[in-house]
Amino acid sequence: MIFIDINTFFAERAGGIRTYHAAKLEWFARQRRHHYHLVCPGPRHRVRELGPNVTITEVYGPSLGRRDGGYRLMLDYPRVFSLLRELGPDVVEAGDPWLTGLFCLALARPLAPVVSAFYHGDPIRTWVEPWAAAPGRLEAPRRLAASAAARAFYALQRRYRVTMVSSPAMERHLRGRGVDRVACVPFGTDPRFARARRPHAAPGDGARRLLYAGRLGREKGADLLLAALPRLLQDPRVSVTVMGRGELEEAFAAFAHPRYRFAGFVADRGEVARVFGEHDVMLAPGPHETFGLSVLEALEAGLAVVGPDAGGTAERLRALDDPFLFRAGDVDDFVRATFRAAAADPEAAARQAARAAAAYPSWDAAVGRMVEVYESVAEAAEAERQPESLLTHA
Repeated sequence: MIFIDINTFFAERAGGIRTYHAAKLEWFARQRRHHYHLVCPGPRHRVRELGPNVTITEVYGPSLGRRDGGYRLMLDYPRVFSLLRELGPDVVEAGDPWLTGLFCLALARPLAPVVSAFYHGDPIRTWVEPWAAAPGRLEAPRRLAASAAARAFYALQRRYRVTMVSSPAMERHLRGRGVDRVACVPFGTDPRFARARRPHAAPGDGARRLLYAGRLGREKGADLLLAALPRLLQDPRVSVTVMGRGELEEAFAAFAHPRYRFAGFVADRGEVARVFGEHDVMLAPGPHETFGLSVLEALEAGLAVVGPDAGGTAERLRALDDPFLFRAGDVDDFVRATFRAAAADPEAAARQAARAAAAYPSWDAAVGRMVEVYESVAEAAEAERQPESLLTHA
């Protein structure tokens, strides 16, 4: 089979989406049954062959700015269309719902038996609903506009042959909005994070090292963390490391305290795992995660994780016996949950985290399962087309 992934959000300096595609690139490079092509934006057209059956094709897309994590806006869709006609793919996966999703629904469907969407984020709950709920004189019209946007968005989502999600929470969310063709395949684990695990200090002794690792955007709860930092650092045992880049990067870089370190963006996955292993508590305040990949990585590394009672993060943490959850968006409750995690027995938290992480497959198994789902969907699509072909010839 020939697979083409089209994703505006793939970038060399991105986070979870880059991890997802890196796992797919590695999986396809180790086998010879399928051909895999990743199409993403870049400064110019460029083709990189990573193996006899694995290719990355960059098409022109202007930069969205350094503060936006190195992302680009894909614009050269005519070249993408030419590639689709040339390759005749069996599966086309849209990795973002905006221009790529519309392009695939309008132009890729006649060229591929299976056009799918991977639901990396929920734009309605992440962006549209908070915009509509903001106080002000225009709140009522905004809510009406948001309701119309949601109806249109989920109606488009129903047009894909299948929508791939990484968590049962997102599957339930989409099915509740009438998107019935959904397949759930959880993300995988990375052994580098498990190897980074280290012994922790006894409860009540020593420092507690807190870590945030992710995009520094409001949708990730980074504004909540920024508001909480001075209060967290009032405890002389607490130190905080922030790793990432994005909208609020300058504010985090400018924050100064003897027990605070801003590490910026770290590209090397091995180095990221090492940094995880140096800490005791992961701060994951974002309420809109569809899965919470950094949360799973933190659990692998044996960290206690503080997260909101919403989204994929809550789903990951509720598998624990005693999760450190807080009310999403509530800075006071976030601080309370963080101090509770810092005061907990770190070895007990590490054992609990490792047990929870063990329930997830390796990335190799996760990608293999995704491919199996696509093979099944492609077989069903072919079975549907055969009666149409017979009628045409008759």
